[in-house]
Amino acid sequence: MSKLDTILLEVDESEYYAIMYLNRPDQLNALNFQLAEDFCSALEEIAKNEKVRCVIITGKGNTFCAGGDLGAFKKTEEPDNFLFNLATIFHKGIKMLKNINAPSIAAVNGACFGVGLSLACACDVRICSENAKFGVAFTSVGLSPDSSLTFHLPKIVGLPLANEMAILNRMLNAEEAMKFNLVSKVTSEDSLLEEVKGIAKKISHGPTMAYGSTKKLFTASFSNDLESQLSEEIVNIKKNAASEDFQEGVSSFFEKRKPNFKGR
Repeated sequence: MSKLDTILLEVDESEYYAIMYLNRPDQLNALNFQLAEDFCSALEEIAKNEKVRCVIITGKGNTFCAGGDLGAFKKTEEPDNFLFNLATIFHKGIKMLKNINAPSIAAVNGACFGVGLSLACACDVRICSENAKFGVAFTSVGLSPDSSLTFHLPKIVGLPLANEMAILNRMLNAEEAMKFNLVSKVTSEDSLLEEVKGIAKKISHGPTMAYGSTKKLFTASFSNDLESQLSEEIVNIKKNAASEDFQEGVSSFFEKRKPNFKGR
């Protein structure tokens, strides 16, 4: 496994999950070019590793991600090109995260602002600690949101609240995030990662191909009409019906035992 400067990647091959730590704690895990590139590289490694069937994303230190690295933005003489190029790289990573079969879990440990919120919303499941805070942040410095935030946030919390968060810069605490379905569970700061690992173990022993098809179908459902969606469902259910996991699922049902899915 290659060494990455700003991502710490840990793979538990016995339980089939990986943990990606955003690893710039002294900069509150703010996004810069190196982090964007390392994020893509880590996902490329995960995509090649058949033993990774669930991905946890969290931040080193007491912050998930405070947003973009404003210090780096301030130094550039061409902020428009700088941000265009940075977003282009990170968008590649967001698309990879959405396209891999392995479901992703954001373990939000503290501040989750700007592009950090974009990343959390791009994950399939979000769990946070009691001290977590969520904010759009882009507009507070005169930017429009990117990295899929405008795609995901209104679908998760609803357009009225998404507008409040973007236009009025409303922040949500952990309790509010739970209330508005931004996260599915709130835990203590000390138990967050162990709680998420438990969920990851459950997911990673499931039918990974079927999960991947479901992820893609849910995403497509927001732009497809019914006929197109039904067509995609047929393609995917046919593909999954030919999988080893489907045969195992049927066998375990009739044998009244827990299925032993292999993710293929």
